[in-house]
Amino acid sequence: MPYMMSKVPFKTMLVLLLLTTATQAICAKVVHANPATFFFQEHRGDGYSKIGSRIYYRGKEIPSANASSFQFLGSGYAKDTWKVYFRGSILTDASPSTFQFLGDGYASDAWKVYFYGKPLSNVTTSTFQTLGNGYSKDAWKVYYLGKEINGANASSFENLGRGYAKDNWNSYYRGEKNDRFAGATTQPLGGQYAKDSWSVFYKNQKVEGASASTFEYLGDGYAKDAWAVYYQGIKVNGASASTFTALRGGYAKDSWTVFYRGQELKGASASTFEYLDNGYAGDAWSKFYKGKKLD
Repeated sequence: MPYMMSKVPFKTMLVLLLLTTATQAICAKVVHANPATFFFQEHRGDGYSKIGSRIYYRGKEIPSANASSFQFLGSGYAKDTWKVYFRGSILTDASPSTFQFLGDGYASDAWKVYFYGKPLSNVTTSTFQTLGNGYSKDAWKVYYLGKEINGANASSFENLGRGYAKDNWNSYYRGEKNDRFAGATTQPLGGQYAKDSWSVFYKNQKVEGASASTFEYLGDGYAKDAWAVYYQGIKVNGASASTFTALRGGYAKDSWTVFYRGQELKGASASTFEYLDNGYAGDAWSKFYKGKKLD
């Protein structure tokens, strides 16, 4: 016998239809009244959201935005077919058809370069490129965080990382000319340490007595050479370089002593000491939190 579908009473169908219509109307009111909390919003990134045919930035509607063509680009930039936006505000005179996000806060169209929404002066757009860590250049000039580095040679300029850069004649640290060491041998190590052929530096200040040839960064602010250990550029008294190990969370140890942020941690047993997590550490007998012994 063929399967027969049961008939749904007309009144039941009518009730279901009315409920569906009412639910849609309520949802529309919720979206308009409080878009930031509506469940069905589509997050585009960096504060932008699309809800139905509307675009919002951090809960505030962008009335002029075209939802069907809207694109989030990165670092606060966005565009649609007709306009370019930065953090929800229109970038006047920016060309949507040629506008592109370059990274590191920079963006450009066919005529201008922008750094976090502000147009840069006297930049050659056609040759402009980002180098990373805030550095950029065009065919003739070099920039750091959107500001020109006076005297830098664009053709030979390169980003070394950790704030350091160089050209054929000079080295630079965070956009400032660095007279302390030769550009050609500058070597960033991490943790704001760097060295050249003869000296070691922390935050661009010379680390007195450190051996450049044997110096290495260990992590978490700690570094060492063949004879000494350093924490944030300062020598750690009593530490054994040959057995020294950086743990995490500011903790470190050698064969005999435990250290916290470069200072001896009294009462801790080096042989059994280990870092746990979230500032906690311990040995076979005691527990510590951010360098303080727990009762």
